[in-house]
Amino acid sequence: MMSLRARLALLSTLVSGVVILGFGYFAWKITERSLRESMDLRLAVPIDRIVRDLHPNSDNERVRRYVEAAFREDMDAGKLLLWIRRDRLNEVFAKAPETNWLEQLDPKLLKPRPFAPPERRRPAAPENANDFLAALMDGEDGLGSGPEPFRRPPPRRGPKAGDGPPPRNAEEGDPGPPTDPAPRPGDPGFGPPLDDVQIGMPPPTGEPVPIDYATIQADGRSWRVGVTGERGFTVAMGQDLGEIESELHRIRRRFLIGLPICLLAIGGGGWLVAHRAMRPVRVITETAEKITATGLDERIPASTRISPELANLVDVLNRMMDRLEHSFRHAMRFSADVSHELKTPLAIMQGEIEAALRECEAGTREEQNLVTLGQETQRLKAITGSLMLLAQADAGSLAVRRRRFSLTGEMEALAEDAEILCAEAGLTLHLDLEGGLEADSDPVLFRQALQNLVSNAVKYNHAGGRVGIVLRRTEPEGHRAVVAVSNTGPGIPEDERDKIFGRFYRVDKARSRNIDGFGLGLNLAWEIIRVLGGNLRLAEANEQETRFEIEFPVEKTAHEGKGSE
Repeated sequence: MMSLRARLALLSTLVSGVVILGFGYFAWKITERSLRESMDLRLAVPIDRIVRDLHPNSDNERVRRYVEAAFREDMDAGKLLLWIRRDRLNEVFAKAPETNWLEQLDPKLLKPRPFAPPERRRPAAPENANDFLAALMDGEDGLGSGPEPFRRPPPRRGPKAGDGPPPRNAEEGDPGPPTDPAPRPGDPGFGPPLDDVQIGMPPPTGEPVPIDYATIQADGRSWRVGVTGERGFTVAMGQDLGEIESELHRIRRRFLIGLPICLLAIGGGGWLVAHRAMRPVRVITETAEKITATGLDERIPASTRISPELANLVDVLNRMMDRLEHSFRHAMRFSADVSHELKTPLAIMQGEIEAALRECEAGTREEQNLVTLGQETQRLKAITGSLMLLAQADAGSLAVRRRRFSLTGEMEALAEDAEILCAEAGLTLHLDLEGGLEADSDPVLFRQALQNLVSNAVKYNHAGGRVGIVLRRTEPEGHRAVVAVSNTGPGIPEDERDKIFGRFYRVDKARSRNIDGFGLGLNLAWEIIRVLGGNLRLAEANEQETRFEIEFPVEKTAHEGKGSE
């Protein structure tokens, strides 16, 4: 059965484990989301740059150079996906690598977006001739509104060959910039760059372009792809998620390694906390173990009142022990007082019965009645004497007169009385006594306990049965001996073996009416042996043999002997 301290430690570990796992799961999701957002931001910056530099009516040479310079190394290394399409002409401007990775994307993301430059509306047609003439004078055709087509301004070219050198500046002597017979777009001196105003297209605003993101599987790897369609182009760019997945795997591995360590630390801490919390309970248990017939004044100390719950429990237990002490002492006084008060009248009754027997004629009915009364009076005296001894044992005031005596000699004297009892009952006595054993105890009380056991062995036996008395040392050169008293009685039922040492308890109530006894012999023997420092127990109780054993402290003398009969 698991202890309360272990259950508390296990419960705290389980609760903490659930909390840590829940926190770890949410932290994992937040970390994964943060890494994905950082990847999206890393994609958004170059996509926004590319889209802002693209123009549907330009050769976009600057974008090509930017892509080559910025992404060629990653595209060649297979770390970047790039795809640019001019939607109006369905022309793929750039694609890397040349695989079918676009098929993993949602077709809706790659669908061309409708694009039309903003319309420049003309003024409304004039209603009369005067307004029409005024419009012509202002430079308008007066034909109403309508879109104005895109117009590309002619490029500015440098001076032709053969025109001669440009005139010098008279003041500075500067011949002017060198001429280029074949200027290229984007070169210095090519002319002002094309802007959106010149071609009738709105310039890009400061707001970032809207980008849709998706995660795909291509070439056996995970990719994060951003797709946007702006200014007549569709741009898709993707980066490998291997770095993020590696980082997430490293975080997961460290978490799984740290989790058992944390749980062990929490379990150990829970064990220590439970141990400290159970300290008052241990004090209560130790105090309760000290409460015996001789220690009824023990109470749970106030140091255990460390919480309202325990304080209430301590008060309840202390009040209960007060009631028990009062009741127990009252019962002990009652038994002692009754036994003491009965001794005198019983002694008087026995004396009168004996005097009447001496005066009564032999063989008469009066003699038989007086004999029966004498036997019952003697039985009452034995009961009162036993009750007196038990009351003294319960109160811890049983007079023990210790002295050193020969345990072997005392057992031999007891065997002589047992032999007479066995002969009268038709039983066989078997003795096995180890010689040279001495004890430091009360021989009178010890012999009374043994007499009770031998008396029971004789009374509860089969006709022609056997009674055994054994004395032996438990181990060579040991300081404890075992006295065993056995008989061939009917045995003791298993469900009654724990009750036989109770007061006034007899196993076979139907048969015991014809057997002399009153159910105090075993209990009195157990109390005496306990007071003398020994231990009485039922060792065997089957149909073949019933055996009681007394384990008792002994001394060893120089003279050793052994008796057997």
